[in-house]
This record gives sequence, C-alpha cells and structure tokens, in this order.
Amino acid sequence: LVSFAPLFCLPALTRASLFRHNMSSGVQCGQECLDEFEKMKIRSEYAFIIFKITDDKKSIVIDKKGTKGASFEEFCSQLEDGTCRYSVLDVQINTKSGATANKLIFISWSDDNASIKPKMLYASSKDAIKKALTGINEEYQATDRGDLDYAEIQKKAGNV
Repeated sequence: LVSFAPLFCLPALTRASLFRHNMSSGVQCGQECLDEFEKMKIRSEYAFIIFKITDDKKSIVIDKKGTKGASFEEFCSQLEDGTCRYSVLDVQINTKSGATANKLIFISWSDDNASIKPKMLYASSKDAIKKALTGINEEYQATDRGDLDYAEIQKKAGNV
C-alpha cells in the first residue's frame, strides 16, 4: 500500500504544481510555421509541411515542405526513422453527401526507435503547435511505419 498522507501535508501550491495537467516545455512556434501553414490552408500550396524542434529546444520550425500534388509515399519518406516530428497533411476524403473534399490533419510522428528525451520534448510541446495552427480539428499519432496508413488517416480526417 502506498500512503498519500505525506503528500497532503505539503502546502496547497506545491500540491497543485505536482498535479498540473497543462505541462508545457516552453517551446514556441515560429512565425514562418504560421505563415506557411496559412498558405497551405487557404491557397493549398503544399501537400504537407513537416515541423521540427530546433536543436536549442526553443522553437518549432519548418523541416520540409511537400509541393502541391506530392504523394503520400513521398510524405512518408520524409519522416526519418528514429526521429520525432510534427506534420500537417492535406488529405482527400469522401463526404457523407458523396462529394470529395480536402481536410488538413495534424500528424505526430514519434518513432518507437527514437530516444526518450526527444519523445518527451515533442509530447510536451505538441499543444503549442496545435494551438498555433488554427483550423485543424483532427490529430493522428504514428509511432512506426505501419501506423502510416493513408486509409486510416483518411478515416481519422472524416472519410466515410
């Protein structure tokens, strides 16, 4: 049995900091990310944008962009093994009314073979980029190549 009594002897402020739900790494989303995302969202200039956290762990920047019409296979090939990345992918879906539409979906790539520190950093910084990239409602998480399934991503984006 674990006793929680000592925990409740702590001052309220300390207890609150131990159970804080909004953990953030302090990483900021760069302005270029927002500008290029708007071009993708409004003008459909890119098939995908891949973002990374800088080596100094202070900001999120664009790693790679896929030209309009780039294939899903090309997108997958840009996600390196042993790394973590964020991305936005333009996905074509079929709506309930039978029409086709394009949706942007946020994809979090955290390879199982990546070391624990980058995984933790990317997990704790994800909210910063998701809040900055307005208009994305769905998120898809991939941890290995098998998770990068276009049909599953389409389904998550609202494909019927």
